[in-house]
Amino acid sequence: MACSRCQILPLSVETRGTLFLTAPVRELIEVLIGFLEIEGLDFEDAGLELRLHEANLFEFLQRVRDAQAFNALERRGLSALLLEPGETLSFHSFTRARTLEHWLRLMDACELIEILEAKRFVSWFQPILSATDGAVIGYESLLRGQKPDGSLMFPGEIFSLASDNDLLFQVDRQARESALHCAAALGLQGQIFINFVPTAIYDPKHCLKSTVGWARKLGFDPRRLVFEVVETERVGDLDHLKGILDFYRDAGYLVALDDVGSGYASLNLLATLKPDIIKIDMEIVRGIDTDPQRQSVFRALVSIARELDIRVLAEGIETPSELAYVLAQGVDLVQGYLFARPAQDPPTPQRPDPWPLSQPT
Repeated sequence: MACSRCQILPLSVETRGTLFLTAPVRELIEVLIGFLEIEGLDFEDAGLELRLHEANLFEFLQRVRDAQAFNALERRGLSALLLEPGETLSFHSFTRARTLEHWLRLMDACELIEILEAKRFVSWFQPILSATDGAVIGYESLLRGQKPDGSLMFPGEIFSLASDNDLLFQVDRQARESALHCAAALGLQGQIFINFVPTAIYDPKHCLKSTVGWARKLGFDPRRLVFEVVETERVGDLDHLKGILDFYRDAGYLVALDDVGSGYASLNLLATLKPDIIKIDMEIVRGIDTDPQRQSVFRALVSIARELDIRVLAEGIETPSELAYVLAQGVDLVQGYLFARPAQDPPTPQRPDPWPLSQPT
């Protein structure tokens, strides 16, 4: 059974049910009653608990925010929980209760919540090229959220809102599934690189069940899928990450580490995790043809990767000079704006003609 953490949204724009409001002292309940009476909302009074039937938590919070009804201490003392129709009050359901302060912060992520609830994530794709001849060997999937007005929400905003509002589990799951569905719909060939956030996975056996299931249903050969760790340098629990990567490998998938070289943990990560592919951070690649310090770091990473039989992808390439340098160092794969920007239907990449030599120096 899949974990409900990534399946259930903490705040629904549409769901109605019985709204429970509680506080540790009756004085706070009286303040709350005063607000409900002013708003004309019917409720049941059960001492330290108030119940509103046929209520929507999102609408209730909008009223609270618009009226500016409670001070900071009151918002931290009052808690709310919505039970859906047919759901009974239980110890487990109480794990979803949050203070009004928490719920109101979550309101700031309402656009993201609407995208999640309507499942309006889409994936754009950027080509990844072989260093040998510039042939397209696959694509990286990059997440986009479609707002109701048709505009897009980009990864920086998506993951910032998700991290601040405890939505990483839902975002990460839908992002992985979006990548699979969109790649299949476009009929993309070659490998598909799919990003994932390790901290959004409790137990890979359960949390990744839906992802693996969709990969099978959509007919993907496991060796075509590369699951890519994002924010590699921020990984705090190596054992947990290793367990996730081992799960992917055991299922036949490839694994990659993103942003390698952007911090101090990279070498330890390479030795411990031994991924199939590393993506050298674009901050190292940027201007590398004229920067001796970046060149030293780059050469060291490539050398270690060779010893560990790890393929190297240089990302963020924007100029022919950057391309020529990384090819001369013997990378296996390249990616960047020089060839193509991410697109919903990726174009044929622009490649230098002739393709630069790629023998290591």
